Amino acid sequence: MLTVKRRHMFITKITFFSSTLTNYIFSVKDLVWITKHGRNFTYPEYTVKYPRQPKYKLNHVVAKLWIHIFEKSLDGEVELHITPIVEDLVSIEIDAVDMTIKNVLVNGENAKYVYDGEKLTVINDSKFEKNKQYVITVNYHTKPRKGLHFILPNKAHPDRLPQVWSQGESEDTRYWLPIYDYPNNKTTWEFIVYVPKGYTVISNGELVNQSENEEYSIWHWKMDTPQSTYLIALVVGIFDMEKEYFEDIPLYYYVPKGMGVHIKRSFSRTSDILKFFSEYTGVKYPYKSYTQVCVHEFIAGGMENTTLTILTDWTLHDEKAHEDFESEPLVAHEAAHQWFGDLVTMKDWGNIWLNESFATYMENLYLRHWKGEDEFIYAMYSDLKLYLMEYATRYSRPIVTRVYKYPDEVFDLHSYPKGGLVLHTLSNMIGEENFRKAINLYLERFKFSNADTEDLRKIFEEVTNLDLEWFFDQYVYNAGHPVLKVQQRWNPEDKVLTVTITQSQRDDSLEVYRLPLEIVVIKGENRITKKVMINEKTYKLQIPMEEAPDLVLIDPRLKTFAVVELEYSMEDLLRIIKNSPYIYPKLLALEKITKHRSSRVVKTLKETLQDRNEFWGVRAKAAEALGALNLTEAMEVLIESIEKVQHKKVRRAIAQALGNYRDAKVIDVLKKVLEDKEESYYVRQAAAISLGKTKFPDVLNILLKEINTPSHNYVITRGVIRGLAELGSDEALDIILKYTDESNPSLVRIEAIASLGMFPKNKKAYDVIKQAIKDEYVRIRSAAVMAIRETMDPEFIPQLNYIMETDIYGSLIRRARDTLTKIQKHMEKGTEYKKLREEIDKIKEENRKILDRIAKLEKGVQ
Repeated sequence: MLTVKRRHMFITKITFFSSTLTNYIFSVKDLVWITKHGRNFTYPEYTVKYPRQPKYKLNHVVAKLWIHIFEKSLDGEVELHITPIVEDLVSIEIDAVDMTIKNVLVNGENAKYVYDGEKLTVINDSKFEKNKQYVITVNYHTKPRKGLHFILPNKAHPDRLPQVWSQGESEDTRYWLPIYDYPNNKTTWEFIVYVPKGYTVISNGELVNQSENEEYSIWHWKMDTPQSTYLIALVVGIFDMEKEYFEDIPLYYYVPKGMGVHIKRSFSRTSDILKFFSEYTGVKYPYKSYTQVCVHEFIAGGMENTTLTILTDWTLHDEKAHEDFESEPLVAHEAAHQWFGDLVTMKDWGNIWLNESFATYMENLYLRHWKGEDEFIYAMYSDLKLYLMEYATRYSRPIVTRVYKYPDEVFDLHSYPKGGLVLHTLSNMIGEENFRKAINLYLERFKFSNADTEDLRKIFEEVTNLDLEWFFDQYVYNAGHPVLKVQQRWNPEDKVLTVTITQSQRDDSLEVYRLPLEIVVIKGENRITKKVMINEKTYKLQIPMEEAPDLVLIDPRLKTFAVVELEYSMEDLLRIIKNSPYIYPKLLALEKITKHRSSRVVKTLKETLQDRNEFWGVRAKAAEALGALNLTEAMEVLIESIEKVQHKKVRRAIAQALGNYRDAKVIDVLKKVLEDKEESYYVRQAAAISLGKTKFPDVLNILLKEINTPSHNYVITRGVIRGLAELGSDEALDIILKYTDESNPSLVRIEAIASLGMFPKNKKAYDVIKQAIKDEYVRIRSAAVMAIRETMDPEFIPQLNYIMETDIYGSLIRRARDTLTKIQKHMEKGTEYKKLREEIDKIKEENRKILDRIAKLEKGVQ
């Protein structure tokens, strides 16, 4: 496999010079590192992708657009103001997909051109002179397949007002605008947009003018700072709007007509978010205004187009949803991109972490500013779990890689949460003050231009006077992560505490990592803090102590990106859960405590769960542990706690945990929660899913009573559908099938279609999945692939091939191919595997029937 490294393969005798690290204990040894490329990310035909090398500078774009909303098309006249930057340039290549080119002009004169459906090549026999300015004008018509989306009334929403919105990332602007469509050729632009009267047009930058003629409403927008073309944005619709200010910067909030009541609830912290990022980076918000607009059926959570963030309307919510649903994480993430991604943009998609990891980390830093340290640590812990899920179930890869096929492939949990954890580790290692100085210098030096990871590394080295190649090598340019197995023992004879830390990561990771690690030992009121730099497979720290410690805490404030596995006794784990002053060690101990199925464990978990003074995330983890214990007394604690606990997010965890128990008492409790109109939407959703997991046949009627209950984003309906899928009966399937119909909202259809994967070998379910593979809405197609992945059935190979051959979304193609590969690997196991699978299916079916009989008997006894 091709390497992504760019300097050297070996690092030896690493030395530190910064006073920031003088508190660490060093054990410096010669290290030899072999590059680790990961597993399962690349396919045989994948090649190295280097940044495009433009032959011209794109200086300015003027686009006149006539939007035909109900025809889902547009006519355009686009001027590209360019300057050739190479000698003897005969042709100019422009990205333009599926367009009807009417004519092309160069400086007002008709020009020769060749168009192949993807590239428009403008030819000048006398050559384009280097450093001379040209204006290329393209007149065209297009009905975009992606990039510009037309949302019209449909069976599910017959009264919905039409909308048009763009989504340019990664390389989709080319589907509706002839352009240089790659990040490394920044330009300014202006749009003159003609739409039917009554519609509002929103775009980047400032509104220059708005007027009308006999037929159209005409909107003139101008973006006056250079930006990458994937950030070009256009929205057309009928909206409610509110305006406020951050200092002298106007902030605009647009939502679909009739939804204005939700604006303040969803966006009220925008000004504080911009203030925090301005102060944290030392770079004031760089533009003259900031607009957020919510649209229907957006294909992402949000998109950080410069000055104009487009968001899904799913983030808008009522007062009841606000009990356990917040828009702030999404708002903060996209706002952070105005600095990281817009002001400074990565040079190529392989460096996308410079956008997404920073936005993820800044989102969490704002959470710390807003809600405090525990919320921040819990968010970082949750990010770690998200990354580990992708690592365990899909693939591992370096954060920075040039080996991919579609740009969309690198927008994953490696680029978002893993990269955020790496930045957090770097900040803690060099000190947050140095971290902030470095990102300030990075933003100032590269503002309105492009940068790559090496540019960032050199900035950090410049600020800290440290050689940080080793850090970027192990965390950014290599796949995988460190796994630390921790043991601790106090010897009463020599009165020494020995903490043993063994690196036990998989072979897709480096064999040995260099890790700055903090260890806190607590005995009564005394606290010993050791800062060590681990750079060996097995590290031992010995601390003289007259008595055995109460607590030995590893990286208690989650400062270092590593998986920590506590190989502690039950007593040590219980003490951490009860007495740790930090939440991260509690979470780690709660992960391990379920191996000890005892009444004392249940008692401690009960106390933790019901302690109102405990952080909610720890309480939720305690509920999860009680569910995993699979003990009757643990079930009783959960049932008791659902009556006592008020915190909505903890109640949700309790409802989820109860799904691990198949008992008539659980049915009664969950039924009460599901039917409680005063209960949170999301707690009721969890109750519905858990009811299905009990497999009791009487549950079906309980679920059906609530299937059409109104709720934020239809979460109760979706929970009921998932609960029905967990039941797995033919009657449940017939109900789910009704909700796959296009007369249902897309969120409901997505849930229903994905749930069909729970019905293997069922012709009715399979027919709907096969039909959904060809749906016009990409999220529906994605749900169908998700269902296929659940079945692992070779019958769907033609459908997966269809996606791979015809779809235009790289991320969906990738999902289909991964699913196909898994199915083929299972098929290669041959007849023996098939027989085993059949036997397993038979056993599962018999178990289901037995459980149904038991459930009926238990109900009869009641």
